Amino acid sequence: MATYPVVNNKTGDRKEVVMSVMDWDKWKEDNPDWTRDYSDPSTVPGLGIESVGEWQDKLNKKHPSWNQIIKKSERSGGVSGRLARKGSYESSTESSHETHDLD
Repeated sequence: MATYPVVNNKTGDRKEVVMSVMDWDKWKEDNPDWTRDYSDPSTVPGLGIESVGEWQDKLNKKHPSWNQIIKKSERSGGVSGRLARKGSYESSTESSHETHDLD
C-alpha cells in the first residue's frame, strides 16, 4: 500500500490517501478535484536525486551518533581487523595458509 498526499484544487484542503498503486489511477478519475501534493519534498517519489552525495555524510547529519558506531565496529574487528587496517593482515594470513606437500 502506498500513501499519497493530495490537495483539493478548489478548497485547498490537504489529506493523505492510502491505497494500492493500481487503485490510484481509478481514485484520480473518481476525484478530479484532488491532485497529488508535491509541496513537501519528503513525500515526492524518488527519482534518484536523494542518493546524490556521500551516504556517510547524510547518515552523520541524520544520526550524529553514527561516528561512535563506526569507531566501535572498527575496534571489534579483533586482531585481524587491526592488522588489516595497518596493512599487515595479508602477510600474516599468507603464512597461516601455506600449503605443505605431504610427499
